[in-house]
Amino acid sequence: MSESSQGVSQKPEFNKFQQILWPIHNYELKKFLPMSFLMFFILFVYTMVRDLKDSLVRKEAIGGGAELVPQIKLWFVMPAAFLLVIVYTFLINKFGFKKTFYIVVSSFMAFYVVFILFLYPNRAVIHANEATVRAMQAAWPPFFYWIVPCLTNWSFTLFYVISELWGTMAISSLFWQFAYEVTMKNEVKRFFGLYAIIGNIGVVCSGGLLKTLAQMPGDAHIYVSIGTCIVFGIATMVMYWYINAFVLKDPRLYDPSQIKSKKKKEKVGVMDGIKILCKSPYLLMICAIVVCYGIGINFFEVVWKKYTDRMVKGAAGVSDMMANLSMLTGVLTIVASLFGQNILRKTKWRTAALIPASILAVFGGIFFVIVLYGEYVSPMIFGTSFAVLAVWFGLIQDALSKSVKYCLFDATKNMAYVPLDEDTRTKGQAAVEVIGGRAGKAGASAVGMFLTSVVSAGSALTDHVVTIFVLFTTTVAVWIGSVFNLSKRYEAKVLENNAKQ
Repeated sequence: MSESSQGVSQKPEFNKFQQILWPIHNYELKKFLPMSFLMFFILFVYTMVRDLKDSLVRKEAIGGGAELVPQIKLWFVMPAAFLLVIVYTFLINKFGFKKTFYIVVSSFMAFYVVFILFLYPNRAVIHANEATVRAMQAAWPPFFYWIVPCLTNWSFTLFYVISELWGTMAISSLFWQFAYEVTMKNEVKRFFGLYAIIGNIGVVCSGGLLKTLAQMPGDAHIYVSIGTCIVFGIATMVMYWYINAFVLKDPRLYDPSQIKSKKKKEKVGVMDGIKILCKSPYLLMICAIVVCYGIGINFFEVVWKKYTDRMVKGAAGVSDMMANLSMLTGVLTIVASLFGQNILRKTKWRTAALIPASILAVFGGIFFVIVLYGEYVSPMIFGTSFAVLAVWFGLIQDALSKSVKYCLFDATKNMAYVPLDEDTRTKGQAAVEVIGGRAGKAGASAVGMFLTSVVSAGSALTDHVVTIFVLFTTTVAVWIGSVFNLSKRYEAKVLENNAKQ
């Protein structure tokens, strides 16, 4: 063997420990670490504003509560999301991705600056007082009972909407799009999983900081928390500039010819998506799974948040509880990410796909049983009230369900597309994303809105727990049934494809 052939290989081998936990070469740290920090900063901001938005509309809003959440998601977040897609597409076409990155991030941070300098300090002036809110609720049609506080506390509603959009835009459209454009083929499998793990360290850190800040007197934690988000938002732009200025100039770390081409997503309208799904029972099952996850987790969350509001005091109490949720979710996601791949490799598709549904069914079911029947069985258990037990049990369930989404739910969903032909796979994924994604997010919100604004206008979510529990159980049952149905179809297609080969 020649000396040259014994030289440094382009793909040096890693030991078993490195293959699992740290498959990164030393020279690649110049690229890997800045990209990891970029995701860390983005998820840090996302986690903190996500937790803060709930505390504002549930505790600080006059006439507010957990009932406002489905109203805001349905009537404000969804239209804003559609508008944001249009604006983002325009910016990309006019300025390109690099300038759009700075425009989008700086626009979000500018809003948070305006919020803590002008909107929040003057909330008593720009928002209607309690007498006005109650008068409007009495005068307007009953359907608008919970919409009124959304409008009269308009800056809190706007904060909620902007913070929801940050997660969608910054993580999906900015970070991952950028990552696909700069990550070379031999880096994808090694880098992407670690990005997610390090990003969730940001979730844990953000939750921990918010929990500490929540102990500050008065509303100081709001100012400091949002101020911290602005700092991290600026750090996001600085890190992005650094990567473009220094990292991508290194030919060892960036070679356009070695970038794994990412096919453009097939654009499918709502009606076209429905037609595609109706023609394919296989795709319809995938869509059913996506819809059921979205509806099921939101059915649970809206009730859990209402009972949490009863236990905690003020916006700081909600911030503290949401911080606990973020920290636990981040830790469990890191653990699940490390072990999830082994589960996928060593079990059947059906087994892996049933785990997220089973977690929601078992833990969510126990939560509802505690809420409905706990106080009738015994006022205390393990030295604590059933109300407190329900809140903490619900927190664990929420964290578990969210942590397995990335490593098992999303992974098995994507695996289900593999046996399909390229055309069906491309159009099918687009159809499921359009129909399933939207229906899953809006479905539970629409039900919550219907129960509190139509069935019994002005009622609280706690008045409808039995109904929500029945709908929750039905949703999870449909989810599990869809997994079994899809599993049979998936295995049949795999065998069919193997026979053709």
